[in-house]
Amino acid sequence: MNTDKTVRVSDAVLAGVALAAWLVGPSSSRPAAQSPSWPAATASFRVRLGASDRVPRSWSGTLDAEGGEVVNLRLWRPRPGDSVQSNTAWTVSTRSGPIFQRRPWEEERVDAPTAPILVPGLIVDVRQARAVNFQTPQGSFRVEVDALKTGEPVRLLGGSVVVDRVPAAQLLSAPEYQNDFATLLTGPNAELWTAWVGYRNRANEILLRHFDGRSWSAIQTVSEEPGDYFLVKLARDRQGRLWAVWSAQQNGNWDLYGRSFDGRSWSATARLTDDPQPDLYHNLATDSNGNLWLVWQGFRNGHSDIFARRYDGAAWSAPERVSTSPANDWEPAIAADGAGRVYVAWDTYDKGDYDVVMRIHQDGRWSDVIPVAATPRFEAHVSLACDAGGRLWAAWNEAGIHWGKDTGFLVRPNEGTRLYQWRSIGVAVYAGGQWMEPPRPVPLEGGYSDVPQLQGDSQGRLWLFYRRRVLRVPDTPSDAPAHRAAWEILGTYYAGDRWSTPVEIPASQGRLNVRIGLGADSSGGISVAWPTDNRDYEEFLFNHADVYAGRIPPPASAAPPVLSPRRAPELKPFAVHEGEAADLAAIHGYTIQSGGKTYHIYRGDTHRHTEFSMDGNNDGSLEDTYRYAIDAARLDFLGVSDHNNFGGPDVEYVRWLEQQMADLLFAPGVFTPLYVYERSVVYPNGHRNVIFTRRGVPTLPIPDAEQKGQLGAKALYEYLKLNHGIAISHTSATTMGTDWRDNDPEVEPLVEIYQGDRVSAEYEGAPKAANAKEPGSAPGGFRPAGYVWNAWAKGYKLGVQSSSDHLSTHVSYACTIATDFTREGLVDAMRLRHSYGATDNIILDYRLQAGDKEYLQGEIVRAAGPVRLWVKVIGTAPIRQIDVLKNNTFVHNLQPLKKEATFTYVDNQPGAPGESYYYIRVIQANDQMAWSSPIWVRR
Repeated sequence: MNTDKTVRVSDAVLAGVALAAWLVGPSSSRPAAQSPSWPAATASFRVRLGASDRVPRSWSGTLDAEGGEVVNLRLWRPRPGDSVQSNTAWTVSTRSGPIFQRRPWEEERVDAPTAPILVPGLIVDVRQARAVNFQTPQGSFRVEVDALKTGEPVRLLGGSVVVDRVPAAQLLSAPEYQNDFATLLTGPNAELWTAWVGYRNRANEILLRHFDGRSWSAIQTVSEEPGDYFLVKLARDRQGRLWAVWSAQQNGNWDLYGRSFDGRSWSATARLTDDPQPDLYHNLATDSNGNLWLVWQGFRNGHSDIFARRYDGAAWSAPERVSTSPANDWEPAIAADGAGRVYVAWDTYDKGDYDVVMRIHQDGRWSDVIPVAATPRFEAHVSLACDAGGRLWAAWNEAGIHWGKDTGFLVRPNEGTRLYQWRSIGVAVYAGGQWMEPPRPVPLEGGYSDVPQLQGDSQGRLWLFYRRRVLRVPDTPSDAPAHRAAWEILGTYYAGDRWSTPVEIPASQGRLNVRIGLGADSSGGISVAWPTDNRDYEEFLFNHADVYAGRIPPPASAAPPVLSPRRAPELKPFAVHEGEAADLAAIHGYTIQSGGKTYHIYRGDTHRHTEFSMDGNNDGSLEDTYRYAIDAARLDFLGVSDHNNFGGPDVEYVRWLEQQMADLLFAPGVFTPLYVYERSVVYPNGHRNVIFTRRGVPTLPIPDAEQKGQLGAKALYEYLKLNHGIAISHTSATTMGTDWRDNDPEVEPLVEIYQGDRVSAEYEGAPKAANAKEPGSAPGGFRPAGYVWNAWAKGYKLGVQSSSDHLSTHVSYACTIATDFTREGLVDAMRLRHSYGATDNIILDYRLQAGDKEYLQGEIVRAAGPVRLWVKVIGTAPIRQIDVLKNNTFVHNLQPLKKEATFTYVDNQPGAPGESYYYIRVIQANDQMAWSSPIWVRR
């Protein structure tokens, strides 16, 4: 638990926070107060202006309400120049949006690009108004408030205006906190409980508010002291007590903790799990007998399984393992029907890709494992809900075949699926022991719909909520880093044989993988609690994290669902890495005995981006990046290196979230996340990945003079020494690279010689490298002064790694040779340059013998005479060529044409006194490569 001292907000102070509030305009991140009579007396609707425009036009105007009042008027997707002058007047226009600017290395378009028209809009909140009249330069129109039905948009002015009902969004959180991970529980008489995780002063608190049907309570602090908390959930036990359960880190381990509330006071905090490895991603449900169920993902011996406990009102049962696979199992969902059945589903990597499976608990026993979605596609992030007819609904995310396998700039053909190449949602219904499905697909737009969550309402409808991506540059291709995005929450219900038009949740823009709370009321409405980071629609950058709640009124249609027998697609994937399991076993089992020490090779990646980077919105979520590392790539360590600037880890709360995830998924002895960020300074200083072994080190600001090349890296090196960190230069021969004006071997021991998102930085024209005469061969631009050969020629002591950067997967490995598989042990090995880079699971054991001593790659040797290089390579395919290079000159070469080779090379002509360096390069018959770090010899 975090021991930092924090100042807690007293109930008296919290009572002064407005109980209800609204967004007031495009430039305001904090809403103004509103009447506590929410939700019954307020109706909200969205007005999209210029929906069919082909050219920019003004849609400024005024409005007036009939028979009531406009409580508030605010902008939907506000952009610069848009404004609200009052509750009755605004200034907006449609405008041309940006077009993706293709570069020489990107595929040419067949047709000329057309600038998109960006459509503005209004969110109108009214009380007791029969209608609202609008006046604009493009025409006047009238909106009849009571005629607006949930999920049924109305088109006016020939389709130029689209009006639809949205929930009245109410701010629940306080500005003193960053607020996230919302959950919600409904009760009788319009009662609501909403909880979330608050952050301030380098610690979390579990916060809660209660709506009694008339007004909201002040914010309550559920956790007994500030700490390191993740993900809160709410449910009731058979005694009617409210339970809040969350994950907390204490003494380096994550366990589940909970408290109950009997209507008068909270119980003491109870520890609900006690294994010495992480317990997280929990969910709660109450079955028809009143038992409270807790399910979660727990790591045991470095691998994760799904576990369950139930509370009968007096005591908790012993934890039991629900999953059965020896592979990793993730993120359980739970639902209960009215007949005593409890359903638990999760996704598993059992068959080498993510599949969704479930088990049913009935009459005291668990069923066999039942497949839910088990094709070669990526199928994960499942949600469950039971409808009024007792049917179980399941929804999950889908992506392509071979998710997370070989992708990158030079990978052709037979690429796998990038981590965020596309996303869709699958839905199935389990009834009478058979799987059924809606005959029509969910009405998704744009190819990127995520994190489905299901909720049944009291009138028999099943609702599906999800997040949809909105890009700043809408035509950015999926294989390019996407600069700036927002994910918005939408909900659609299924009635009869069709899904409704999605209902947008206002003020829900934020990052991809947030958690929302859902609940049904007795009138057929749906209550929602959700986080937002208040990013705007011009810069699309984090502003401040808040939690809102709102209620979606009951739709008009409640027809029973029409379902068809489910038809699973028949997919036949091409084969990739058929010998990967054996290759991984070989590299994990390989030991190096040298100097009385035993070394192992640890494969990792110190350069991966996620949605938290301003240009990482084609890279996917933080959670999926860790899934990729743990399962698809089987990495031993990972450094998520999101850009520090533009809403990245320079923001304290963003840094907290990223470093917290590194702790959440730390499985000692199996998987070790590092604390990393990318410090992005353009050429000639260069981008560097900054690595620490301890949590909480703030980022180092980048002054303009350094960004312009007027200052070098002196301040960075001092910062690294102060905080015991290291830096790794990357893409050194690009516009993100360097002319090697700076190096401090104490804190900058490595360079990224190859990255899967781009090319090799060894030397111009090297295998997998660019050349000046072909601009398309140089993604990121061409700056030849930055080649690694130039750094070595200057005498810099730089070992090498390979890493991935954006988009690319499964073809870039930072192979670290260490005696200690801890954060400290890995970084200490990197400091010693005990490292090599590879594009596959290649074993490259390179040592130098001088006199009676032996040295590992990356070391500095003093020798008086000849030196002997000993090299052993175990490839993943026949080895076409092994090169020995001295001082950037080829001095020895062999072509073994088999998977293993061991040889020695003796340099009998060391030359004049001075320093020489030797390194090894491996090229397989399938073009996969490995590069050793040099060994420097001083004579």
